[in-house]
Amino acid sequence: MNGEKQAILELQNVNKSFFGVEILKDINLKIFPGEVHCLVGENGAGKSTLCKIISGIYSRDSGKIFYQNSYFLPKTVKEAQVLGIGFIHQELMLVPQLTVLENMFLGKEIRLPCGGMNWRAMKEKTKAIIDDLELDIIPDDLVTNLSVAQQQMVEIAKAILGEFKVIIFDEPTASISRKNTETLFRIIHRLKRKNVAMIYISHRLEEFKHIADKVTVLRDGEITGTRRYQDISMEDIVKLMVGRDVDFTKYQRNVLFQEEKLRVENIKNTNLHDISFSLKKGEILGFAGLVGAGRTELLRAIYGADEYTGNIYINNKKIIIKRPEQAVDAKIGFITEDRKNQGLILELSIRENITLPILQRFWRKFYLDKKAEMEVAEDNRRKLKIVSHSQEQKTQTLSGGNQQKVIISRWLESGVDILLFDEPTRGIDIGAKSEIYDLMREFVEKGGSIIMVSSDLPELITMSDRVIVMRNGKKIKEITDRVKITEENLMHLMIGI
Repeated sequence: MNGEKQAILELQNVNKSFFGVEILKDINLKIFPGEVHCLVGENGAGKSTLCKIISGIYSRDSGKIFYQNSYFLPKTVKEAQVLGIGFIHQELMLVPQLTVLENMFLGKEIRLPCGGMNWRAMKEKTKAIIDDLELDIIPDDLVTNLSVAQQQMVEIAKAILGEFKVIIFDEPTASISRKNTETLFRIIHRLKRKNVAMIYISHRLEEFKHIADKVTVLRDGEITGTRRYQDISMEDIVKLMVGRDVDFTKYQRNVLFQEEKLRVENIKNTNLHDISFSLKKGEILGFAGLVGAGRTELLRAIYGADEYTGNIYINNKKIIIKRPEQAVDAKIGFITEDRKNQGLILELSIRENITLPILQRFWRKFYLDKKAEMEVAEDNRRKLKIVSHSQEQKTQTLSGGNQQKVIISRWLESGVDILLFDEPTRGIDIGAKSEIYDLMREFVEKGGSIIMVSSDLPELITMSDRVIVMRNGKKIKEITDRVKITEENLMHLMIGI
């Protein structure tokens, strides 16, 4: 179908290792102008590493890369950008203390003939792109005041502003709403018409039908197949990814829960309006809603991270939670949607992240029992299948799924009874998603309770025993009949139609 069209980007036998572990093995790949080439694979398969090599973040160990028929070896991100390659990161790369406008034009400011900043021109361009993306923000907004979803859309806006020949999207829809996703797809189709080549990484395979021209699957650092999208089924993609069939229906259950574990009465703050509900022992209670509905704010209030009025009861006893430490004392754990910035200390090892909250357990009068600490960390690393070369590996080098497992390990070791999960599998592949679901099920089957916020409706439907729908900071409806927990019903309630 490409005819005589030449690849704008070609990789030949590219290899990359970290700490002696092979991450990419003999990668051969061609990317063509005007096409969306989707990369898919389990976490740790090498997708992000491959894209970081193309964009100048990492260097390759061996192999060749050609860009516009010339040998290509970018040493920095800036060099790759100047040549026409943009990268929208899964990890947000914005400067929180700067405005949306300042982030958009950072390093590529428009200047007046006298050398000063042409703020007017930059503001006009920023506003035009923001309006095109239908964002409810302004150029002068500080990034630190934006939600994760809004920040992700600013990252996308930056790439559009750059007018690149190749754009790499790394999990661009992981934290944005369905409406934002539809807007992004519209922009992608426009870029295709402008002959822009795009590499698109996503674990949401259902998105491919809207944008994909080709699909390449990676497993354990190797390409297991490249197909035109029209010639491959979802089942085939999954088999190429994990080497096995994955059945998520096994997580659904019908259980009658009796004992109340947590009760929330009339929780209010600037984002929440009289929220009341109960959570049963052994239950997974799901919360559905659009971005900005108040779901994350509710979890933060329960955890004591945000101020609120109202009452919280655990085991029918009223407790005061005004600070996260009080929530931890009440055996409540919070796994945030932003695991890199709020869930982990990335510079520390797997061991240090798991045992940091429980170090007192290993003190023996005048010394720290390192052996006991290492045994706990290693037990968790093996039990939760954290893919790594050792417990001393820095968590910043782990895939998203394995980072999430480290956070779960920490809370399980802390002995919590209630876990607040905010987007539990955001940016995580099918295989790791299945393993995290196993951990959640094991936790509740042992008597724990979970409140889960998820924008992934199939996930919410699969894992939740009940679902509460929120809109504009209010509780709209509680659905207890599993038969009625469908995507169509949830979307009607979320949107309000």
